[in-house]
Amino acid sequence: MANGVDYHELVWNDDLSLGVDEIDAQHKEWIDLVHRFQMAVVEGRSREEVYDTLAAAVMYTEKHFAHETALMQETGYPFIDDHMVQHDLARQQIHAFTTGTVPEEGICEYLAEFLPQWLMLHINSSDRKFARWLNGTDQNPCAPADAPSGRVFADIPV
Repeated sequence: MANGVDYHELVWNDDLSLGVDEIDAQHKEWIDLVHRFQMAVVEGRSREEVYDTLAAAVMYTEKHFAHETALMQETGYPFIDDHMVQHDLARQQIHAFTTGTVPEEGICEYLAEFLPQWLMLHINSSDRKFARWLNGTDQNPCAPADAPSGRVFADIPV
């Protein structure tokens, strides 16, 4: 446990399923990569292993964002701009060490805390809203999403 967050909780849970098979499969893989990075940091593994797992998580983040963006563009998602703002926030934080915002010696711990929080919030809010719209189950896409029961990190608001 680091900074009050039990990183063992960052695992795929069916409550995270959005009902869009391709996105769910990507989220499963992404969560696994972020979890492996977090555990490398928390367990004090070698610098090489920590940075290798971070690099894999960052590369997958970009791949997932590109796929999700293309899907939103192809389907004409009306709230794509808002969604992209959230993706940009994650990119800025992930690349903070290249801009000097976060010193290199603190970047791994910083990202080990930021990534799971952002990821769970994003899946449980913006991605869930997009999935509801995509599946035709969002009757009022401007209304806040109902909090799904049993969510991982249920204390993060949607």
